[in-house]
Amino acid sequence: MDSIASFAALSDHLKSLNCRKRIVVANAVDSHTLDAIIRAVEMGIAEAYLIGDVASIESPRLFENRPSPHIHVVDVPDVRDAAIESVRMVRKGEADVLMKGLVNTDVLLKAVLDKKNGLLPPGNILSFCGALEIPRYHKLLFFSDPAVIPSPSVEQRIMMIKYSIRTAQKFGITQPKIALIHATEKSNPKIQYMQDYAEIMKKWRMGEFGDVIIDGPLDIFLAVDKERGSIKNVATPVLGDSDILIFPSFESANPFYKGLMCFAGAEMGGILQGTSKPVVLTSRSESIDSKFYSIAMACALS
Repeated sequence: MDSIASFAALSDHLKSLNCRKRIVVANAVDSHTLDAIIRAVEMGIAEAYLIGDVASIESPRLFENRPSPHIHVVDVPDVRDAAIESVRMVRKGEADVLMKGLVNTDVLLKAVLDKKNGLLPPGNILSFCGALEIPRYHKLLFFSDPAVIPSPSVEQRIMMIKYSIRTAQKFGITQPKIALIHATEKSNPKIQYMQDYAEIMKKWRMGEFGDVIIDGPLDIFLAVDKERGSIKNVATPVLGDSDILIFPSFESANPFYKGLMCFAGAEMGGILQGTSKPVVLTSRSESIDSKFYSIAMACALS
């Protein structure tokens, strides 16, 4: 298939599949989450299972006119019980995607990470991969990790890259270009993650990551801006055309995407990775659009 370069193209692709993914939402009561779910159901890409306290539901749209046959409401008043039941449904194959509703992240993650009944297979790491649609960039830009791992080890960085590659490939990107982000293109061996980057580059040259292009350290200009990057006169095969950005820490990745959303009109979708099924973990402050794009990403990857 052609590569998917925007969230509109992703929506069109999912609609063309004519297949509803089963999404279970833990404590599905807040209006933004419900409106995003209703949008996915109306678009024909989702079958929704809303697990939570029915008395607390904030969205009147849910009960307007005739209820959709593709929305199923299960009354579970206790938030922790709702999280555990939602994870159980995904683990048992009764749903394809898990989504966070109005539940504290630590409560949901406790259920997701439960060694006996959770969703993280042994040997995997939990990470977060986001996708940004930026008005001045020519395609979707994937990035990791802005939310889960504060200071990744080299082994965690390698897994993050592999998860991001699989995501990009699901979007039809046959040879993803990956930039290892730093403040400059100059390596400083005194910085721990510079040593990690060197190890990653060594493994890439040995073919560990498959048919991809990786380069780093690179600054943002070299990674995503061909004009500004060219002025620096640095030879890099990803110049201004990166598909994936890997950041040193979530302290750098998180302000990066939030700044673009606040000041550049960017839109974001994102999911947890490493789990056996996609997990949509957005905060209550995320927009309806952002929640919907995260649902769409999860549907594409499930």
